[in-house]
Amino acid sequence: MRAVRLAATVATAAVLLAGATACGSKGGDTKSAADSKGATDGKDAAAAAAGLAADPKAALAASALVMQKAGNGKVALTSPDPSSPSGSGSADWKDPGKVSVDVSSDMDGKKLRIRAIGADTYIGGDDTTATALQGKHWVKVPASEEMGSAFVVMGQMVNPVSQLTIAAASGKLSKVGQEAVDGVQTTHLRAVEDTATLVAGMTSLTAEQRQAVQKTLEEDGKTLTIDFWLNDKQELVKYQEYGDTNGASKAVTVKYSDLGKGDKIEAPAAGDLGSQADLLKLFG
Repeated sequence: MRAVRLAATVATAAVLLAGATACGSKGGDTKSAADSKGATDGKDAAAAAAGLAADPKAALAASALVMQKAGNGKVALTSPDPSSPSGSGSADWKDPGKVSVDVSSDMDGKKLRIRAIGADTYIGGDDTTATALQGKHWVKVPASEEMGSAFVVMGQMVNPVSQLTIAAASGKLSKVGQEAVDGVQTTHLRAVEDTATLVAGMTSLTAEQRQAVQKTLEEDGKTLTIDFWLNDKQELVKYQEYGDTNGASKAVTVKYSDLGKGDKIEAPAAGDLGSQADLLKLFG
């Protein structure tokens, strides 16, 4: 069960971090320890980061703990497929059963708002678009439809805790190396997973939703390669995923920033929802 795996990996991370701190604080009297606290803290942090970087499983587990504590943040999604959503905005993953994403996106050349809250997805536009929707700004897309299931996938894939936890527990892991991402030094780790294993770990979804997610992901391949870039605070800075069918040229990328400072995401007011029959007008 996902909850058990998360608890186990969080516990592992806590033990590793506590051990690194204990090793760094031995020796010296109380006064000298207090006088050198700043230097010791810096050494402890460096030692912890170095130790975790040497063990991909421990590093991913520790990052899951950090991202779980953050709970939300800003995200930027990039996809080479023009029919897939790309854009930037906020995400909230505090509740694994109701991951929320609110991004301004460019789909097939159209500027749209995509707001996914759990299994519910809303597509919206600006005031110009509202003219086509009789003054409304949003249309709700059922998860049972192909477009709706695609956005359920998007919500799950931007949940960093889920991705990090599943990768730490069941992925074939390796360390790629040290790389800079937007000027920040990071550790690049890689996990290779069976698509079925990844989806099975999404236990917050219903069986029907998992089936839809697996069908969508397997269009990219039966095996997924997932790359993680972690900074020295064990925060997930960048995430990239691609399947064995399409390869790295079709990789979907998510970047995280401003952790804990994401915008509040709420469903649009019922009075601002247009008819589902008008959905195509948003893409017209």
